Amino acid sequence: MSALFPYLPFDPEETPISFATRLAGLHIGSSLAPFLRDIEVKAGGLLAGSDLALNRLANMAGIDVADLRINSARSLGNRRFDLRGNRLSAEFFASPYTVFCPACLREDDKSGGNPALVRRGRLFWTLRPVRTCPVHGLELSRRKKAAWDDAFHQMALRVPECADALDELVDGASQRSPSALQGYAIARLEGATGPSWLDSQTLEQAVRATEMLGLLLEFGSNTKPGDLAESHWDLAGRTGFEVTSNGEEGIRDALRDIQKEFLKQGSKPDRGNVLGAPYRWLASPKNKKDPGEIKRIMREHIFAEMEISAGVSILGEKLSERRLHSVESLASESRLDPRTLRNVLAAEGLVPVEKNGVGYHVFDAVAGRKVASSIQRSTKMKSLPKVLNCTRPQAGQLVDEGMLDPIVDGRRQAAGRTRKAIDDQDIAKFLTALRICERPVDKAPEQLVSISKAAEKAKLSCIEIVHLVLGGFLKSVMRLGDVEGYAAILVDPAEIRSAKAQHLPGISASDAFARLKLPKSTGWELANREEGPRLQPIVIDGPSGLHRFFRFCEKKVAAFAAEYTTEIRVANANDIEKRDVVMRLKKRGVRPVLGQGEIGLDVYGSADIPTFEPA
Repeated sequence: MSALFPYLPFDPEETPISFATRLAGLHIGSSLAPFLRDIEVKAGGLLAGSDLALNRLANMAGIDVADLRINSARSLGNRRFDLRGNRLSAEFFASPYTVFCPACLREDDKSGGNPALVRRGRLFWTLRPVRTCPVHGLELSRRKKAAWDDAFHQMALRVPECADALDELVDGASQRSPSALQGYAIARLEGATGPSWLDSQTLEQAVRATEMLGLLLEFGSNTKPGDLAESHWDLAGRTGFEVTSNGEEGIRDALRDIQKEFLKQGSKPDRGNVLGAPYRWLASPKNKKDPGEIKRIMREHIFAEMEISAGVSILGEKLSERRLHSVESLASESRLDPRTLRNVLAAEGLVPVEKNGVGYHVFDAVAGRKVASSIQRSTKMKSLPKVLNCTRPQAGQLVDEGMLDPIVDGRRQAAGRTRKAIDDQDIAKFLTALRICERPVDKAPEQLVSISKAAEKAKLSCIEIVHLVLGGFLKSVMRLGDVEGYAAILVDPAEIRSAKAQHLPGISASDAFARLKLPKSTGWELANREEGPRLQPIVIDGPSGLHRFFRFCEKKVAAFAAEYTTEIRVANANDIEKRDVVMRLKKRGVRPVLGQGEIGLDVYGSADIPTFEPA
């Protein structure tokens, strides 16, 4: 059959269906269906982009079939299509809606003649992510399918408005610029390249991941996709593109930010209630499409940031070994009281200090189990004298000097029994160190006495003698073979008096901290600082090479006391309550040079403290 006459050119922007509709208007002045029957083109074949239908239409119209093919989505079966080499699902297309820009149709009508002949259905209107006219900056209009032949999207029939009525549609359309995601989708179909991560995905994967992330970022985790209007999806695409265009790292950053915001609510960050619709989409067994790399990225985020038990399957993969714990999960695993555990974890810096204790945080599982184990194998401070076979003051001195560290120190203000407990491993190390330094005897030699007795005679504290023993400064150290622990040690008071002058310069840590009215833990924090306000210690290493301890120069302690002060010292000096000091300093804008968060106590420059007038 010869080509149709008169000739009608094909517009590179329109679909084959649109072109066939205009041919129908030109040649028979009717709708598409009877025209297709007349030229022996099956409507279903044309809708499916079959070669048979496209070749027949091209031959009849006298045009190159390649022009039709490039603007036709070819059916691959199972609701899958190929458009310009991009494999897309039916959901990627706007059908069954007819989508149009009323301003574009008005421009078509200006060419004169029958709207059925001049109105063109643009290819890009048929794509779901295209929601704004790039020519006129108007939100595209959408009309539901009402009759069987609405699938042809015949613009003259689906949009009967003309003249003033069409002007009203234009005036009623929202104005906006096309989204970056829409621009990316169109450019990619035209062969251009874009952000590398998006280009590494199929077009549909790139668009879908972008929109779903944008949905979560813009509307929150409780939003359901089915509740969103097209304007919402447009906004989601804009927001999501800012993330996905930055690639995998941008996506990971966004997911972490979402989780941080959720944590502020104090609720358990389960994957469903944090990641919302994107997670449900990826996890749904009904979703048979490959979503692309976004599934792996989200799975790895969940494994890396959320508390997941070993063996649990997340988005198609099982977690072989638990990576993170929460207070609740670790308390359950270790059978510890959650409140006690939280306090210890906070003291160790694994979770933030929470005044009300309701925050939900995760932390490294290995580090958390180490903390839990230390609690499980701890000895309460009140039981320490019995375990060490010493007096209560002697046990207290060991803790004050840092030779035995409480599982949680007072600086971090943890509550519960762990503030008064020592890790059994630390106790064992101390007792082992003592045994190494001693020679066992069955009976005490006449000149040797216990540590407590030697302290009285040499006018030293027991802990100072312990330092001399562990440091290897004493030669006459023995141990009663039938006595355990601290009480078994025997020393020579005369040797200790001699060693005192040689090896114990300055004053002890306890004495230094007491003069400054500092808690022991704060004092040690100041001694261990490397810069800024620092209470510099005298470092003493014993000849044994196995023990190091610290003393303090009286002049430097006095200098520190003159340069720095605390609220309690200011209160004592002015004979007022500490709370009044705090209030007055705050009112006058005096800030500490070191804060409670750093050393457990606010320390101020003495020069910054104003004169306090009587209240």
